[in-house]
Amino acid sequence: METEKDKKEHKERSLEELIEENKNLNALIQNVPGGVMCCSADMDNGLELLEYSDGFLKLLGYTAEELKEKYDNKFCSIIYEEDWEATAKSVGEQMSRGSTKKIEYRVKCGDGTLKMIYDQGQLVRRNGYDVYYCILSDVTEQRAVTEALRLSLERHQIIMEQTRDIIFEWDVEKDSVMWSDNWKEKFGYQAFSTNVEQELLENGHIYPEDRETLMQLYYKLVGNATYEETEIRIQRIDGVFIWCRIRASLQLGASGDKKKVIGVIIDIDNERQEAEKLKERAEKDALTGVYNKGTVQMLGDQYLSKMKRGEMAAFFMIDIDDFKYINDVYGHLSGDVILAEIAAGLKRIFRSGDIIGRIGGDEFAVIMKDIREVDAVERKAQEVIGIFNHLLEEDKYTFSSSIGIAFAPKHGYAFETMYKKADIALYKAKAEGKNTWRFYEEGLKMESSIGNGYSTQRKADNSEEMWQGEAGIVSYIFSSLYESEDVRRGIEDILNIVGTQFGVSRAYIFEDTEDGAATYNTFEWCREGIGPQKEELQGVPGSVLGDYYSNFNANGLLYCRDIRELDEPLRELLEKQGIKSMLQCLIMDKGEKKGFVGFDECETNRLWTKQQIDTLSVISQVISVFLRKERAQEALCRLVQGMPAEAAEDKQCMSH
Repeated sequence: METEKDKKEHKERSLEELIEENKNLNALIQNVPGGVMCCSADMDNGLELLEYSDGFLKLLGYTAEELKEKYDNKFCSIIYEEDWEATAKSVGEQMSRGSTKKIEYRVKCGDGTLKMIYDQGQLVRRNGYDVYYCILSDVTEQRAVTEALRLSLERHQIIMEQTRDIIFEWDVEKDSVMWSDNWKEKFGYQAFSTNVEQELLENGHIYPEDRETLMQLYYKLVGNATYEETEIRIQRIDGVFIWCRIRASLQLGASGDKKKVIGVIIDIDNERQEAEKLKERAEKDALTGVYNKGTVQMLGDQYLSKMKRGEMAAFFMIDIDDFKYINDVYGHLSGDVILAEIAAGLKRIFRSGDIIGRIGGDEFAVIMKDIREVDAVERKAQEVIGIFNHLLEEDKYTFSSSIGIAFAPKHGYAFETMYKKADIALYKAKAEGKNTWRFYEEGLKMESSIGNGYSTQRKADNSEEMWQGEAGIVSYIFSSLYESEDVRRGIEDILNIVGTQFGVSRAYIFEDTEDGAATYNTFEWCREGIGPQKEELQGVPGSVLGDYYSNFNANGLLYCRDIRELDEPLRELLEKQGIKSMLQCLIMDKGEKKGFVGFDECETNRLWTKQQIDTLSVISQVISVFLRKERAQEALCRLVQGMPAEAAEDKQCMSH
């Protein structure tokens, strides 16, 4: 049984232990990072401070006396005023669910600054009153970093939403990639998100010829290249490939691992197309669309110098026989059309890899690559001859060419050497009667004269007699319109006469409204068997025709032997009218385009002669003058009819 002495000793030990534990607790509290406090839970009493650690005072930057003197030990007064309402509300909500709280708020410090405090507290009952025991931590710097990151992410999001470019983030270690929403908007489908290497190797949306370029970029970035850029073609959902520029930067973690690649994909399709157009302009002959002489020589030298052992190529020099006659009779406009058709024919019969170019006014050159046998060259030369022979069949004119051919490496490896030897063979072909081809042979030399025993019979009428006949038509038309009392009827009769005389399918006039917003087919004559189009072509909006007048040349002419060569939608519009070829002449009024006079051929791809084009152009100008005069008279009549009677008495309105 415990004695009084034992009880006394036990009591003394318990007191000593309690004192020791209290010392330990105080030491622990004083060393807690931040500060510890105990305050009343009574909000109405301002959360009176009951106890606090030295760390609490250090955290806020006050002494005990300053807290008493400045805030009367009321903790709610230390909390920043703008945060108090939200803080009290948050504490109330948390206490309704339990006895702990975790909140953030700003406090006013002794040096006048604000600090963001993270408050973890416990509600307990002490001496019959509710109090909070709280640990306070300074999270000002942490929250500043968090806010900066939030703003950075927000700016990043704004940029992604506003830019049309595609932004991506590739986590190399996790083998995953995230894309901005612009990917789907640009291409119409969702991009891959994992298995990056496999997707790049097998994805069908990458243009096949560009896959190697893309994989080079991939392996460089995996190999720690800090920045890479390349251009590839990516397919849209509609099947069209567009050019894109990829820019990618590598980001490494602090230890050099945890690699990420941040990049952007930019649509440069328009840029590349414009660049290709400029390149094509520099490399191509503007009239025919084949290479110009400089490009043929450059590409030819590149190919000839790199020919493999056992490989053979043929150099064709092609010259049009008597092309001056074509220009004299049919005119340069028709001559240009013929040159374009020859080029199209050459592109059709040779392979896409062969080098085709126009190297002079009426001369073409072709380098036929990788020939297996000489017989193939002979067959090809005969095909070229055939292109020319069929060009003017409808005009009963024998159109021809002469061809000289040299072989590489037999006759040389350089463009200039091959050019000279093929040219010698060409003149040998001309000397032997034209409309044929010849191979270059060693010892063959350019003759000082290729002889004049050859000639081509001209099937067309004598040009001087033709001009005299057509000049009479022009004189008759002018006189008829000048003397006519009804200009409109006179124009209708003239279209009949001109259409019949020149054998066209349809003759017509289009006139624009004063504001140019629409055009009307105001006159039309059709040959028997040709369907009229006038009723269908009233008030055609300018938006349908587009910049139609840009198709006319500097002389105000639009000549198209084959409308299939025209771009959409103009070609479609003309095909609906059954037109195969046409000639149109502008109607001008004080320097402004007001319409056109036109002549259609609906049965054949007609080749007008120079004299016919000149005559029809003059006729159109005559008609235009009288037509614009008639329209001005009509406008004057409408003006007079709209005047008060007394004003109209002073005007005369002539009616035709």
